[in-house]
Amino acid sequence: MAIKPINMKTTKFSLKAVLPIMVMLFTILACQKEDPNEGLAAPRLFKPGAISIKTDQTSAKLTWAAPILSSNLKLSYLTEFSQDTTFATTEFAVKTDTMGVTVTDEKLTVRKKYYARVKALATADQPESQWQRSNGFTVTGEQLFLPVRELEIMETQITVRWKPTVGLDKITLTPTTGAPIVVSLSVADALAGVKVITGLTPDVKYSTELFLGAKSKGLLEISTLAVTVYSVILNSGADLVAAINSAANNSIIGLNPGTYSAGSAVFTLLQKSVTLKSTSGNPLNTKVNFREFTLRGTGAGISLDGIELDGTASGSLYFINPTGVAADAEKADFANVKINNCIIHGATTSFMRANRGAAASDYKMDQIVVKNTIVYDMASTLGYTFFHLDKLQFNSLTVTKSTFYNIGRAFLTCSTVIASTPPTITVDYCTLNNFGASNNYIFMDANANPVKFAMTNSIIANVPRPAGTVNGVVMRANGAGTTMVFSYNNTFNFTNGTGTALTLPTTNTSQAGNLAIVLDWTATTNVFTLPVNSPLRTASSASAPIGDPRWTY
Repeated sequence: MAIKPINMKTTKFSLKAVLPIMVMLFTILACQKEDPNEGLAAPRLFKPGAISIKTDQTSAKLTWAAPILSSNLKLSYLTEFSQDTTFATTEFAVKTDTMGVTVTDEKLTVRKKYYARVKALATADQPESQWQRSNGFTVTGEQLFLPVRELEIMETQITVRWKPTVGLDKITLTPTTGAPIVVSLSVADALAGVKVITGLTPDVKYSTELFLGAKSKGLLEISTLAVTVYSVILNSGADLVAAINSAANNSIIGLNPGTYSAGSAVFTLLQKSVTLKSTSGNPLNTKVNFREFTLRGTGAGISLDGIELDGTASGSLYFINPTGVAADAEKADFANVKINNCIIHGATTSFMRANRGAAASDYKMDQIVVKNTIVYDMASTLGYTFFHLDKLQFNSLTVTKSTFYNIGRAFLTCSTVIASTPPTITVDYCTLNNFGASNNYIFMDANANPVKFAMTNSIIANVPRPAGTVNGVVMRANGAGTTMVFSYNNTFNFTNGTGTALTLPTTNTSQAGNLAIVLDWTATTNVFTLPVNSPLRTASSASAPIGDPRWTY
C-alpha cells in the first residue's frame, strides 16, 4: 500500500512585521527593576552586618551594621562568645537591643582567643536571622608587674615587683610541666609591691601571674638560673690569691658571704680563665679587696659575678690589666672579660688598660661584657681612660643596665687602627654621671679606627667633672665603614666645661628620640632614682624607663 505524502501549509513571516513586536518586548523587559534580594531567604536578609571589634587591656567592644530588612523595626540581638570557631561550646551570651556590646575581663579570660557570633532575634512578623560571625580577638589584660631585675633572678628564688594595688591577693607560678605554685599576698604585700618567692626549681621557666580575685593583673615569663657547679667554695677570710693561683682553667670559685683580701698581692690569671662568683648572688654581703686582676698571656680571662670589689685598701691602680706572660710586648690572645651584678670601685688609673702590646692587634680579645653593675671612683688621676683599649683587637664591648659615676676623663678609647672587622660597641640602659676631663672625647675616641658604636636608652649627666674641660664633640670616629648611633638618651649639665653645649659628630652618626630633661643630680650624686612622674620613665625605644633599670623602682 502506498503512503501518500501529507501536504503541509507553509507560513511565511515578515521580518518587517515581527520587528516592532520584538522591540516592544525588549523595552518592557528593560524597564523592569532588578530586586537585589530576590532569591534570598528572609533570615538571611534579616542577618546583622559585619562585626567590628576594638580591644584594649580589659575589654572588647563589638559593633555591627543593621540587617537589610530592619527599617522601622525595633530589634534585639543575641551575641554568643566562644573559644572555638565552631561554637561547639559557648562561654557566655549577651542580649542587647543596640547594634553593639562591650564585654570586659569580668567575663573574658585575658590572653585567650575568643570568637563572637551575632543574630537578630525573632519579631512578631519575622523569624530570627542567621548568625554573623567575627574574626578572633583577645584582650591582653592589665600589666601591674614591673620588669624583673636580672640580678634578682637566682637558682631557687626570684623577686617580683608590681604597682602597689589594693586587693591583689595571690601570685601563681606555673612551670612548663607540673602543678602551679600559689603564693598568697597579704594586704601589706599588695601595698608594698614586692615579694621574694623562694623554693623554686633551678633552670625552670615559670609563667608568673598576678591576681586580684579571679582577674589576672599581670603576667611575666621568668626562668630561674641553672645550678652553678663550683670547683671550690671558699669561706670568708680564705686565701683567694692562692685559690686563683691553684685553680684550673675555667674553674668556678664560689665565695660564701664575707670579706676576702689580696693585701699587696695581685690576682694573677696566668694563661687561664677563672670565674669568681658569690654563692649568695648578692654583692652587698660578699666583698673582695683587690689590688689588680692581671691577665697574663694567651687564654687569660676573668668572670666576676655578684661581688663587691674594692681597690681602696690595696692602693689599686688598675682593675683589669692584660699583659704578656713575661713581658708586655708579648703577643697574646686573651679569653673574655665578663662582669655581672657587681659593685666595683677604688682603682685610680683605669678600669681596664689593654694597650700594652708592642703593635696594633698584638693583643686580642673576643668579648668584654659589663652588665647589671655599679662602678664608681675609677681613673681619678686622669692619666688613662676608663676603658683604655688602644692596640687591642676586640670583637665586642657590651655595657648594659649599669651605672657609672666619677669614672675619670672619658669612657672609651680605641683609637689605634686595627686591620680587622670593626668592633661592635654597645652601651644600653645605662646611667653615667660626673666624668670627663683633659679635653677628651667623653664617650669614645676611635679616631681613624672603624667601629660600630651605639649608645641608647641611657642618661648622661654632669659632664665634665668639676673644673674639667672636654672636647666640644662627644666622640670621634672617622674610619671607613664607621657607624655611630646616639638615640633615646637624656643629657643634662652636658657642656665642654666652658658653658658650650656638647654636640654629636656631623658624619657617620644617626640619632632619634633624645631628650634634655634636667634632674636634680649633681657631681656628687650617687643615688639616681627617677622621679615618679618623670617623662624619662617612658622615654626608651620600647616606651620603658631609660637609664639603669635599678633606679626605676
